Amino acid sequence: MPEQWLSVAEAAASMKVHPRTIERRMVAGKIQSRKSDDGQVQVLVTLPDIAEPVSSEAFETVKELANQQVDLAAGSASAIVRVAQEQAMRAENQLLLARQDAGRYRRESRWAMGLVACILIMVIAAVGWCTRTITTAQSDARRASDNAMRAAEEARLAQENLSTERNQLNAAEIAKAKAEGELAAYKTELSGVVELTRKPPATQPTTFVKRITEAFVGN
Repeated sequence: MPEQWLSVAEAAASMKVHPRTIERRMVAGKIQSRKSDDGQVQVLVTLPDIAEPVSSEAFETVKELANQQVDLAAGSASAIVRVAQEQAMRAENQLLLARQDAGRYRRESRWAMGLVACILIMVIAAVGWCTRTITTAQSDARRASDNAMRAAEEARLAQENLSTERNQLNAAEIAKAKAEGELAAYKTELSGVVELTRKPPATQPTTFVKRITEAFVGN
């Protein structure tokens, strides 16, 4: 049984099997394979002693099957290319959306930064106003405290003056009482003197001394 190197299609036709069967046997190592000078894959096939010529019908069948495999491979390749193109389009759309989102995020970040800057300015202004208000309040409090201290000092001085005036009034009242006592004693003494200087006749003319005495006594 001679051996001969044939192409995959010729080997499948001679063995009356599908070309994929030859390929599977090649992968499994059941059939030896090599590449010819023109780059075509060949397999070593054992042929019977009386080789039957390969009919054109069988060759056409194998050729048709090979063409179908090529069409399937081309269709698969086209499908892969189409899927790759769709994925590329989706990736491009996602990239565009990502750029749009990035632009929106940049705008929002600028807006947020502006808002933060406005809030910061408002906080600084509020702190300045509060500081000024607190400083003014402290100054007013110091002035009020000074006024209160002056008022307290004036009240103390007024109290001292009042006490002094009260003491002076008491002293005046004491002096008045003393003077009234002395005056009463003087009047009593003067009345005694008047009684002693009076003469029995009631028709005698009043002397100058008697009139002075009566004026002091009040008669």
